[in-house]
Amino acid sequence: MPCHCELDLERRRIICRAWGKVTYEDVMTVRGKFASHPSFTPDFSQIYDGRDITRITLTASEVGALAKDALFGPGSRRAFVAPHSDTYGAVRTFKIYREINAGKEEIQIFRSIEDAEAWLSADQVMA
Repeated sequence: MPCHCELDLERRRIICRAWGKVTYEDVMTVRGKFASHPSFTPDFSQIYDGRDITRITLTASEVGALAKDALFGPGSRRAFVAPHSDTYGAVRTFKIYREINAGKEEIQIFRSIEDAEAWLSADQVMA
């Protein structure tokens, strides 16, 4: 599976990385693993590193289905790293769907991992 997630309990962060071809099933499997982890709570932040994704096969309806789940709560920050146009577009669609579904978390899309980390770290300093 071209996706991996781990929980950083100290920073209360989900760290996800995807590479190669990413399918809906891949995303659901990884999401299920961290969402069912006994230490996960909706106030965790998330960084999703998509720098090595070469292809996304999710349909618009699958992106919409992913966006309906409210795994993260108010004030939680989710940083998506999407340097490639197709990955950026898929994440942008997800962000719009989350807004339509009254998502309470903050979602930002970045072209670099450094900018994403800086944004998440700034949140930890303010907390």
